[in-house]
Amino acid sequence: MKGFMEEMLWYVVIILAVFMLFVFFMYQRGTAGIQARRTVESRVLDEEGTIALFSLFTNKLPFVERTTLQAAIDAVLQGASSGKEKNKAFYGAYLGTVNVTEVIKPLFDRYVDKKWNLEIKVPNGAYVYGYEIDEGDVIYMYESTIPVPEELVGYVRLRIGKSD
Repeated sequence: MKGFMEEMLWYVVIILAVFMLFVFFMYQRGTAGIQARRTVESRVLDEEGTIALFSLFTNKLPFVERTTLQAAIDAVLQGASSGKEKNKAFYGAYLGTVNVTEVIKPLFDRYVDKKWNLEIKVPNGAYVYGYEIDEGDVIYMYESTIPVPEELVGYVRLRIGKSD
């Protein structure tokens, strides 16, 4: 009887050891998946922001022959000097007025759906495009200096927030 009990005890120890190894490996597999998902999400978010900003710096508006960023800078400078709207740039009687909000909003909504905020600041003023994002909800931020006429320097700042 003593040998039978000892053998049963060893079976129980082996079964518990196998169960603990099973639980340990399942935990490791689950946390590795979470970490991989975070890495992929971070990379996708970084690429979305980079592509959106690249589009801002390179897309030219038809008829005006200015990039989207240049039109936004012009709108802020014209609005600051005239005291009017800082999101519309006037390019003369022939070309008319360009509403930069109507250009930037669809551009960024295509890449980052309703969770972005773009601030363009020049020494004379600033304008914020996009949606309101709390500082605690910002998960990606890109900031770059931009040239402004009269040899001044401004900056463009893109914030991407958590999705709902």
